[in-house]
Amino acid sequence: MAEDGPTTALAQPELRGSLTIADKVVEKVASIAAREIEHVTDTRAGWTQMYRSLPKASAKIAGGRARIGVEVAASWPSSLPAVTAQVRDHVNNQVTQLTGVTVVAVDVPIADVVHLETNARRVR
Repeated sequence: MAEDGPTTALAQPELRGSLTIADKVVEKVASIAAREIEHVTDTRAGWTQMYRSLPKASAKIAGGRARIGVEVAASWPSSLPAVTAQVRDHVNNQVTQLTGVTVVAVDVPIADVVHLETNARRVR
C-alpha cells in the first residue's frame, strides 16, 4: 500500500513559467492550414517547381501577435479572390486555435496558377 505523501498545490498558471511559440512554428501551422483549402495546390507549373514548394509561409511574432504571409499556388480554374479569402480566414483561425498567438494580418499572394489536368489537349 502506497503512503500518501505531502501534496503540493500547483502555482497559479501565470506564475508557472512562460510559453514561447517560435516564428517557424507559426509558419508551419500556416502552411499546413493553407494546404487544407480547396483549389490551393502544392504543385507549381514549369521549371519553377524545382526551386520551391508551395504554400510557403513567413511569420513575424512580436508581443504575442503575429503577422503572417502565405504564398500559394491556385488550381485553374478557381476564383482567386475567393481562394485568398478562404486561406486568410483558415490560417487565422488555425494559428490562433493551435498556438494561442493572436493573428493581426494574413497576406496571401498568389504565386502561380496551375492547370492540374496534365494531359489536357489544346483545341485548335
